[in-house]
Amino acid sequence: MLKEEHSVMIKSLKNQGFYQKDIALTLDVHPKTIQRALRREGVPANPRPQRGSKLDPYKDQIDELLSQGVWSSMIILRELQKEGYNGGQTILREYITPKRRLRPRRATVHFEGRVVGAVYCGTG
Repeated sequence: MLKEEHSVMIKSLKNQGFYQKDIALTLDVHPKTIQRALRREGVPANPRPQRGSKLDPYKDQIDELLSQGVWSSMIILRELQKEGYNGGQTILREYITPKRRLRPRRATVHFEGRVVGAVYCGTG
């Protein structure tokens, strides 16, 4: 995506007699990008607005399930589908994966090479 300073540079180089291909090589973009920028005389005024995902209305419910210790994406997917979620599992996994680091882990205590017991510790 071109920035405003690129637009000024494109106009300047074009006025100096550079070919669009040479300008494209300089900015490391496709020549069609240069052609469009020259045609519209600048960068687009309003970039596209960000769309929400199908998962957005269910994020609070997902966080609640995670806080209850439910970390299986399949189980969470089934629960969300009961509530009307019609999205896929991939987007759900992508939302859950960074949060997995926050879940409590089991620490195993070793004594003389044998496991004596297991205790739960905090997030670290």
